[in-house]
Amino acid sequence: MVAGGDTVDKDSVFANYKSVFSRQFAVSLAVEFVGVMFFQILGGTSAPKYAPFVNGFALAVWIYVAANISGGHLNPAVSFSTAVCGFYPVIHTVIYIALQIIGAIVGAWVSAGLVPGAGNMIGTGATGPGCFDRSVIKDVTDDQVFGWECVMTFTLISCVYACGVAKPGHGSHTPFAVGLALLACAGSGGQYTGAALNPARVLGPMAVFQCGKDVAGLYIAGQFVAAILAMSVFAFVSGLGPLNPWIAKRALKLSWPEAIYLWITGSPPSRLQKTGRENINDFMQQFNDFYNSEETVEKPKSHIFNVERFFGIRKQATQTEAAELE
Repeated sequence: MVAGGDTVDKDSVFANYKSVFSRQFAVSLAVEFVGVMFFQILGGTSAPKYAPFVNGFALAVWIYVAANISGGHLNPAVSFSTAVCGFYPVIHTVIYIALQIIGAIVGAWVSAGLVPGAGNMIGTGATGPGCFDRSVIKDVTDDQVFGWECVMTFTLISCVYACGVAKPGHGSHTPFAVGLALLACAGSGGQYTGAALNPARVLGPMAVFQCGKDVAGLYIAGQFVAAILAMSVFAFVSGLGPLNPWIAKRALKLSWPEAIYLWITGSPPSRLQKTGRENINDFMQQFNDFYNSEETVEKPKSHIFNVERFFGIRKQATQTEAAELE
C-alpha cells in the first residue's frame, strides 16, 4: 500500500482516519450517519425490560459494521475524547459529531413513523420513542442524573480506550466488549436515567419530539465530563496519542504551529510528505525512535507500550503488503 492511500487500516478500531478530501472520509461520514441512525432506531424503540440488551448488542453490531470503515465511533463523546487525547484529528471529529447528531435526528424521525401513534407526538413535547426526559428519570435528583451519566459514560469510554485504542484490533472482540460495557451500564444506572451515554441519543429525539429540553444539559454535561476524565486516566497510564501537539512536536521535530496543524487536520506538514496523502500512521518509525531514544529513557514504559500497540498492526500490514508487491 502506498503512503496515504485511501483505504483504512482494517484491523484498527476508533483511530481510522484519512484526509477530509478523500473518498474514504466521505464513506466514513456516511457510515457514522447510518450507524447512529440505526442505533437510535433500535435502542429507542426497544421494550423496556429488554432495553439494556437491545442497546448493548445494537451498539456492538454497528461498531462491528463501522469499525473498519470509519473507526466505529457512533458517539460524539467518544469522538471528542479521542480527539482531545491525540488519537483523532480535530476537523474530522467536528464533522463526525455533526453527522452523528444528524443521524440520531433522522433515526428518531424514522422511529416516529414506525411506532404506532408516535407520529402524533412530533413537536409536541411528549415522550416519544427514545426520549430522555422527566418521565424517564425515576426518583432521582438532577445531580444524580449528571452523576449516573458521568459514571456510565466513563465506563463505556474507558472500555473504548482499553480495547480499541491501547490495543487496536477489529479482529478482536473490541466491538463486543464495548457493547457489553453499555449493557452493564444500562442494567445498572439505566433504571434511573435511561442510560443515554451518548449526546446524539439525547439530542436526536429532543429535536424531533421536543422532549427533555430541561434535562438534556444534565445528560450531555455528564457525558462530556466523563469523556475528559476517561481520556485523562488513559493519558496518565498509557500516554497521549501521536496527534497530540506535545508528542508530535518532539517525535517529528515540528514547530508548534506545525504540531497544532497536524492535530487539527491530521495531515503532517508538506515538508514531510511525499505523496500529499500521508497521515500519522506513515510516520510510525519516527515515533518508535522517539520513545526509544535516550531523551525519553526516563519515561514510563507504558508510553512505549502505547505507541508500539497503536502502530503495531499497521507495521505488520505494511510489511505484508510490501512482501506481496515483491
